[in-house]
Amino acid sequence: MKIITDDSVDVNEVEKLPLYVEWKGRRIRVSSIKRKSYFLSNKRTYVELPYYEEIRDVLTKAVARYGTVEVLLPLWPAIFLKRTVMFVSSIIEGVKLREAKMDSVSLSFFLKSGKPLEELHSFAQNSRTYLLLPDVSVLKKNGVIPEERFKSVITKSVNLVKFSCGVVQVKSSWSVKGAISEMVKEINPRKHFTIVVRHSGKSRLANILTTTLISDFGHRVSLGWMNPVAASRYGHGTVTVSVIPEV
Repeated sequence: MKIITDDSVDVNEVEKLPLYVEWKGRRIRVSSIKRKSYFLSNKRTYVELPYYEEIRDVLTKAVARYGTVEVLLPLWPAIFLKRTVMFVSSIIEGVKLREAKMDSVSLSFFLKSGKPLEELHSFAQNSRTYLLLPDVSVLKKNGVIPEERFKSVITKSVNLVKFSCGVVQVKSSWSVKGAISEMVKEINPRKHFTIVVRHSGKSRLANILTTTLISDFGHRVSLGWMNPVAASRYGHGTVTVSVIPEV
């Protein structure tokens, strides 16, 4: 069996279906972008889907070579290729779509770990991601915050959004410090985990946050640029913190 994901997941060991963004008048594949130069010059990110033929060709070749193919896609913030993969799987035997109940950062760590797919649900249950300083109007527009959860949003305050195994929660604070404190209180210091910080332009805040997390927990912390696909859903300037079981 062959596992395939998409370009929203930053893992090199797994074959991926293409996703594109427009940059400097060109259609660029997400997996080939140099993040720093991209985010420093591009404040708006729009994801462009591949053509149907591209998806069909990748999956057809994989089925011919491996017999069966499992397409593993992150659940949040959006499954861009779900409909296309479902349609291709209806006409090509051997293709199965599985929705992981975690974001693309957590899924990338799961795939890198080499864990069997049977442990996917347990991994998702023990993973969670926080959004710090998101533009709530962007989150509502893109469907990241469901309509029923939007009543928890307080305007003109710092909203902390938490995603865990398919469930979205919104907590409000009057300051960034308060939002960070709320997030830190929820992280269990007795459990072994990795903390992954990703940003799309808030380098200073991301560095301060990483230093705070190392000081408070002493656990392994990863800091880096956000995937452009995630930035298109959260909005530029958002910082994400993913808490993932150590692998």
